[in-house]
Amino acid sequence: MAIMILYAYLAFHAFSGSQGLMNWMNKEDDAVTLRVQLESVKSKRMALETRVDALDVAHLDLDALDALSREKLHYSHPKDMTIWLDPKG
Repeated sequence: MAIMILYAYLAFHAFSGSQGLMNWMNKEDDAVTLRVQLESVKSKRMALETRVDALDVAHLDLDALDALSREKLHYSHPKDMTIWLDPKG
């Protein structure tokens, strides 16, 4: 009888304990979610590195510098046409 109680106890913890099967399956789901987030962060980092490299002094991309300065300083050339977009639509 004691052996049966021991087996029941071990079986219970094998499925629902802190290192049980259910917890292991939840950790697998979390790992998949974290891998997706990692790929997203890597792609954002690559985009930012490309943008920073375009503004590097060693090989300055004047078009990128011009676009960034116009965007940040709200500056435009007198002959530029400005098109205002509705932010709600």
